[in-house]
Amino acid sequence: MTTPNKGNKALKVKREPGENGTSLTDEELVTMSVRELNQHLRGLSKEEIVQLKQRRRTLKNRGYAASCRVKRVTQKEELEKQKAELQQEVEKLASENASMKLELDALRSKYEALQTFARTVARSPWRPPGPLPAWGPSSQARWPPPASSQ
Repeated sequence: MTTPNKGNKALKVKREPGENGTSLTDEELVTMSVRELNQHLRGLSKEEIVQLKQRRRTLKNRGYAASCRVKRVTQKEELEKQKAELQQEVEKLASENASMKLELDALRSKYEALQTFARTVARSPWRPPGPLPAWGPSSQARWPPPASSQ
């Protein structure tokens, strides 16, 4: 005869006198192999066998569900940690990007200032102080020198 005990969450299997008078807890029921279970089921009525097998299946499913919940929580924590790390990296890269944009703007300004200066110098008749070079307009030397013909 089988007596479910919901308060203790243990299922006791009482056997008729003359049988192997043992009882099974929920933990024993879940952890025993199928071969061991079948040995314990010998001599029980069909109804008791069905009840015990159903109880074992219910307990095993409960265990699987619990481990699945633990796995889900662990995965969620890992994903949240990964998300935080990625958000930190995005912030760091955004900061570097902003810094590089400022540097690029500064370099563009310098480039434009140099271009403006170069255009101004090219238009002005400014000459460096000192004598004119040997190839200048008042010298007899020619620049570029004529190609020598042989």
